[in-house]
Amino acid sequence: MKEYIVPITILFVILVSIQYSINKVIVLLKEIKEILLKKNLKD
Repeated sequence: MKEYIVPITILFVILVSIQYSINKVIVLLKEIKEILLKKNLKD
């Protein structure tokens, strides 16, 4: 069982970092969308 601990931990860390990155991208996209909507309303 001990030989599985390290790969599982590494996999978990990778998954968490991917999730974090995806969340940042989603937040950025929402901000861009809001900015575009505001621009469209002004025109």
